[in-house]
Amino acid sequence: MLAFAMNTFKEKIRSKTLYITGITGFILMLLTTTGDGLSINGQRILLFEDRVPVAMSIMQFLGSLLTIMISLQTIPNEFERKTTHLILSRGVKRWQYMFSLTAGNIFTSVVFTLSLYSSLIVFCLILGRSHLLMRTLASILVLSVNIMLLSSIVSVLSIRVPGFINGIVGLALYFLGVFHNLLKTVSNALEGIQRIVMKLGLWLIPNFSEVQRQASNILLNRAVEITPLVVQLLFLYIVLGLTFLPVRKEV
Repeated sequence: MLAFAMNTFKEKIRSKTLYITGITGFILMLLTTTGDGLSINGQRILLFEDRVPVAMSIMQFLGSLLTIMISLQTIPNEFERKTTHLILSRGVKRWQYMFSLTAGNIFTSVVFTLSLYSSLIVFCLILGRSHLLMRTLASILVLSVNIMLLSSIVSVLSIRVPGFINGIVGLALYFLGVFHNLLKTVSNALEGIQRIVMKLGLWLIPNFSEVQRQASNILLNRAVEITPLVVQLLFLYIVLGLTFLPVRKEV
């Protein structure tokens, strides 16, 4: 199973599109952390410490897009190559193969997302911000939970859902997850069946915003709640369990 996951990683790192996106993200990180034109609500942000949360928000968005791109076609491509039958004939179970491909997507997504943060880490070292470096690394580690969950969802959906639709669903889940807390506030203002339906829908959508809030708390040296992270990891466990479901008929 580990061999299949590593093969997925090796195949993905050959993609020029991913490297172009990664380099673009690296440049954006440099501009955000070193440029003098960054401002929010008309106020210029000059301190490096104040720029870090902005830079991490941008990188998390790009990392999520990369994750969807990485996880979208891995399993469908294996179906199209007609190599699945050969692998299964060697005694490998279908769920093991699907799980390995999903794990490969998750690992690749995390690695590429971490690479986007590399310039930020370098600048923390150059500027001697050791205290900020440790908090930044911890914050990135927490944010990787969202990347892992998004990758697993898109990967599992790709077993049954066509690529174009899966891409739209992945983007929708990401944005709904990012605005989860806001949507929860809106649902509390509703009444009757609308409130019930919306709350049920939010219950099925991972709360990316809560994980981002905990990552921000780490960065700002505030108290961190463990419960949202545990919930997301449990969500990840459940999604990975869905690899046991039957795959496409052609497999």
